[in-house]
Formats: sequence, C-alpha cells, structure tokens
Amino acid sequence: MELKSTECLEMGLRKIWKMLHNKRAVSAVISNVILVGAVIAVSFVVLSWTQYQSSAYNDEYSEAMNADIAKLKERLAFEYVFYNGGDLAVYLMNCGTIDNVTAKTVYVFTSTGELIDVTSKPTLMYLNGTQIADQDLDRSEEGCFVLSSLDDLETGTSYSVRVVTGRGSTFDRTFIA
Repeated sequence: MELKSTECLEMGLRKIWKMLHNKRAVSAVISNVILVGAVIAVSFVVLSWTQYQSSAYNDEYSEAMNADIAKLKERLAFEYVFYNGGDLAVYLMNCGTIDNVTAKTVYVFTSTGELIDVTSKPTLMYLNGTQIADQDLDRSEEGCFVLSSLDDLETGTSYSVRVVTGRGSTFDRTFIA
C-alpha cells in the first residue's frame, strides 16, 4: 500500500512541478494582472480629472453668478446734469445695495443717437470738489465728474449721457444743454 501512496505523491508533485514551470499559464496570469492594474490606474486618473473639471466648472459658475448678482444690485441715480459752456457736470448717487460702483466709461449722445464724446475712467470727485481716493461710490455715497471737451453742444438742445460701470451696468439720463 505504501507504493501506491508514494506513486500518488510523486504524480501530484509532478503535476505541481509542471504547473509551476508552465510558462504559458504564468505569462497569462501576469498579463491579466498587469492589464487589470493598468485599467484601475487609468480609472483613478479619469476620476480625478473629472472631479477637477467639475470643481473648476462649479467655481467658474459661482463667480459668474456672483458677478451677475452684483451687477443687478448696482443703481446709480443722476442727481443733476449741468452744461456750462463746454463743461458737462454729472452728479451721481449710488442708491443700490452694493459698494464699489465705478464709472468706467461715459458716452454723450445727441437726441438722434449720434455719438458726440466718449470718456474712459472719468475722475470722480466729492460734491465739495475733492477727488475720491478710491474712485468708486459706496452705498448712499454721492459724487460727480466733469467732462470738459464738449464745446459743440447747442444750447436748448436735448442730449443723453450714458454711464457704464465697471461691472457693465448702464445708466442713462437725458439733459438739455
């Protein structure tokens, strides 16, 4: 009986030896492990890229929405527009619910819409004539600017002045020279 068990043991060892030295079986297993590892690695790269893109999109969308909301909160009231022989004085008040309203560009039009003058970044002053240091109007703050290059306006004729803020809001006022 011992012969049979020794023969079985030898046959079992031979099968294990063949299986261990079978290069095809080992290379197939190794290639499958490498392939699965590569797929998992690429999956993590794609996952991190999509999370980054999603986060960047959310940040960009949030900034755009905040800018639009800030633009909607801007309100400039024209207190007085006065033309005196070449100088156009425009008195403004920030009656909106947001600070830091800047006058980026000022346009002057005829009543027919013809552009007469464009001024970029007019100098804002307090009503007492001193310059506003930060060049913006905070809530309930009043200020004015003077456009000095308007010698061509006819007395008694209707004109329009348009103020475009730094956030892109536009405010119009009609005046008679």
